[in-house]
Amino acid sequence: MAYRSDRVAVTDRARNALRDLIEQHGPILLYLPHRDSTDPQPDWLPIRDFRAAEGDTLFGRLAWHTELWMSAEAYTRFEREHLTVDVPADAGPAPGSESNGGPSPEESATFLLRARRLSAAETAALDGRKRGGRGAAN
Repeated sequence: MAYRSDRVAVTDRARNALRDLIEQHGPILLYLPHRDSTDPQPDWLPIRDFRAAEGDTLFGRLAWHTELWMSAEAYTRFEREHLTVDVPADAGPAPGSESNGGPSPEESATFLLRARRLSAAETAALDGRKRGGRGAAN
């Protein structure tokens, strides 16, 4: 399940949804804005439409060269967490499949993040990377 980062994993459903979105729209990224929600849902958008604001953080790299970015407030919430990007099982048709009117499947693609606390070893490794100057990503 893990792709390109020891801080972020991607389920098979989410990896397939990412691939379908990329086939439809070209390179995309996931962005988690600050929201008061118990179920954090990152938005997806084409890379060409993303302009990082001051404080936005690259949290990790996912499948298909996709990145997970988040606002400063969201990063503060998840700084000591491992995240798994998933697609709800009841999310309806997969991106790219036919729909019966309403929003197109890719417009309604829903991702969510499942979080767990980093272990002591993961925290130590993260702190070591930060001291080594490699930044917040990974």
